Amino acid sequence: MTAAGALEPVSAGETVLSFRWPIDLRLTVASHGWAHLPPWHWDPETGRLGRQERIGGRFGKIEVAQRGPDSIALNWQGFGAAALSEIRRRVERWLSADWEPQPAMAALPEDAALIALGGGRLLRCSSFYEDFVKTVLTINTSWSATCRMTAALVAEPGGGTFPGPGALLEYGEQRLRERAQLGFRAATVISATRQLRDDGTIDEAGDGEPERLGHDYLLGLKGIGPYAAAHCRLLLHDFNRIPVDSVVVAYLREQHGCGPAEFAEHRSSWGEYLALGYRLTRLREKLMQAAEPVISAGPADPPPFAGLPRSCNK
Repeated sequence: MTAAGALEPVSAGETVLSFRWPIDLRLTVASHGWAHLPPWHWDPETGRLGRQERIGGRFGKIEVAQRGPDSIALNWQGFGAAALSEIRRRVERWLSADWEPQPAMAALPEDAALIALGGGRLLRCSSFYEDFVKTVLTINTSWSATCRMTAALVAEPGGGTFPGPGALLEYGEQRLRERAQLGFRAATVISATRQLRDDGTIDEAGDGEPERLGHDYLLGLKGIGPYAAAHCRLLLHDFNRIPVDSVVVAYLREQHGCGPAEFAEHRSSWGEYLALGYRLTRLREKLMQAAEPVISAGPADPPPFAGLPRSCNK
C-alpha cells in the first residue's frame, strides 16, 4: 500500500539471486514430480521454472532460470517493488536455498560430486501447507489423479494459484469431495487444516516452523500415515526416513531385490541422510539414461545435465 492507502502500481522486474553453494535448477526440478503439478510450469527447452502467485492482494507470475552455478535469474510480473522481499523468500524456499550440503556430502560420498554440482535439493512449494496438501493428494492414487486433483484446487478455490488454508476451509469438504474429486482425501485435508491452524503450527499463509511440524506430530493428524509424514518431513530437510509408497516398494524389489527395511539396513552408513541417499540414487539412474554425461571430467566436457529427461515421475 502507498501512504495514501492505495495499492502501488503493478510492475515487472528482474534481479539475480546469489547463493553460498551451487544450486542446479534442472536437478532440483528432477528431484521429484512437484514441477509437473499446477500452478508450476517447467519449460525444459529454456530451463525456466515459473508459477502464478498471489501476494498482498496482487496476482502475478514469478519465474526463475539458471544464471550461473551458484546464481539464479529471477523475473516477476504483476507485483510492485514492495513485494520483492516476499518474492525472494518464496523462491528461496522453492530451491531449498537454506539447505547446507556439507554434512550430506560427508555422509553420502558416492553422491558428493553430484551434490557439489548443485544436486540434492528438493523442489518445494511456496509454503509448507501446499507441500502438505499435495502430499495428501498422492496417497493411494495414481500420479495422473494427483495431477487432476491439484489442477482442480488451483482452478477453483485457488483462482489460479494454490489455495491457502483459509480458502480450502471455506471451500469445504463437500466441494472438495464432489467438485475437486478428492474422495476420502477431502476429509483428511479439512481435518488436518483445522488442527494445524488450531494448534498454531501454521499461519494464515500456510507457513510453519519445522521444529513444530515433527514426524510424530504429523502422524497425529487424522488421515496422515507414515508415508505422508515422512514425505512432509523430507521437504523440511529431515532425511531420516524414506517415504515408502507402492512406487518405492516396487522399485526396491525390481532394482535392488529387497524391501525398504533391508535397503535401509544395508545403507546404515548413510545415517540421517537415508532418504536423500535414496533420492539421489534414483536421480543418478535418471541421469545415466540421459544423452549427455552427468558429471564433467574436465572443463572441455559438455555442460552437466544437458540431456536431462524432459519429464519426471513421482
